[in-house]
Amino acid sequence: MAKMTFPYACARLKEYFYPMGFEAVLDSPSTMTARVFDSKTGEDLAVLAGLAWGPSTTEADLVDITELLDQEMHAQEFVHVPMKSDSITDG
Repeated sequence: MAKMTFPYACARLKEYFYPMGFEAVLDSPSTMTARVFDSKTGEDLAVLAGLAWGPSTTEADLVDITELLDQEMHAQEFVHVPMKSDSITDG
């Protein structure tokens, strides 16, 4: 499996969650905090800290991250429907 850089992974996640906003920060070399928000109001739709991150992160790990964020939005009653062209979840 191909490994990826943090900036590349963030770009992929931004594409996945568009038109909502997405941002992430590294908390440590092995964890990150990810946030999905309403681009117009800035309202947080999902914020998860302590997500695993490392130099061996793969596409499968990105799928796990998107699923966790989607689950959090569902728990908060915000629903994200990815665009059909989204390649992160395409198998």
